[in-house]
Amino acid sequence: MNAAPLLSLAQVFTLLFVVMGPPLKTPLVYYARMQSFDAATRRSLAFKTAILATVAALIGGFLGLSLQHSWQISVPAMLLAGGLIFLLVSLRTVLEQYTPSAVPHPVPEGTSPARPPAPSAFELAVPMIVTPYGLAGLIILLASSHSTERTLGVAGMLVLVMILHLLAMLFSGPIVRSIGPLPFKLFGTVIGSLTVGLSVQMMILGYQMLAAPSIVSGPISSP
Repeated sequence: MNAAPLLSLAQVFTLLFVVMGPPLKTPLVYYARMQSFDAATRRSLAFKTAILATVAALIGGFLGLSLQHSWQISVPAMLLAGGLIFLLVSLRTVLEQYTPSAVPHPVPEGTSPARPPAPSAFELAVPMIVTPYGLAGLIILLASSHSTERTLGVAGMLVLVMILHLLAMLFSGPIVRSIGPLPFKLFGTVIGSLTVGLSVQMMILGYQMLAAPSIVSGPISSP
């Protein structure tokens, strides 16, 4: 009999939403990088970035799963490693707000700053969308999948998250201009604090699974 999955598909979506991006941070980042370019360039690059991010995440996830099996790395070990990476990145996100901002160099009067070259889709997809800890989380989800239907469900949740990223990029201009950058900065602080807790929870679960392997056979229950 197949073991019960660690997470429901709704929880899978929530986890991927948080670790892949997340989409709520994408409008501000994409707008900041692309506001000096015309609408056609922004739209074209948004589609390219979303497609590349989806392909990169799927290839990275299944390649990582294959290597995990080949190297005989257990799911608890993956949880501990992924949680550690997630913790380090989350702490950096939280502490960045206390780092003084660099003072911009003034532009001489009568001149305009040169427009930077358009970034490639890969520069935007990694790590704006496909993050190292996001791939670790995807590999863990795939490794704990015990059926084709479950694997397809995880892949479907990933594609859904990427569609949200695409919409966030396509409408980044109206979103940022209508509500401003402050809500995104506030969200970044909140999500950074929560992801610190999530990363610690991943490591706790990994330790519990090592101490009591039967935990892997049942779903995670909320306290």
